[in-house]
Amino acid sequence: MKYLNLLKTVWRQGFKYKGESSKKEFLEYYSLHYLIIIVSSLFKNVLLNIQYSTIEIGILSEVITVIYQLLAIFRAIYLIGSIVVQIPFTVRCLRSAGAKWYWTFLNIINPFGCLIIYFIPLRNSKK
Repeated sequence: MKYLNLLKTVWRQGFKYKGESSKKEFLEYYSLHYLIIIVSSLFKNVLLNIQYSTIEIGILSEVITVIYQLLAIFRAIYLIGSIVVQIPFTVRCLRSAGAKWYWTFLNIINPFGCLIIYFIPLRNSKK
């Protein structure tokens, strides 16, 4: 429940650049974010395999196709939304660590940029 509250908090503050966020929130959010991506990818691949194996069973294959497409749409919405939300969240976290805002551009290199941000500017913080 703690992680869902963190996810809700980060998404609610999606356009809030003022304030600060902690290193712990940063690590927990990105861990949860990548876990969601991995689980949804695995689920999507399982559905795709089931769809191909039931192609001869007409209606079942069509139902699985609809579920697969819905999952793909929700996953795309989540990924696009998370890009928008992560920028201010990372800026707030870097601000609390006393680092420069331009470290945020490392988020483009997912997931390694997140690790670089965590281990270089956030590790050297005084807070």
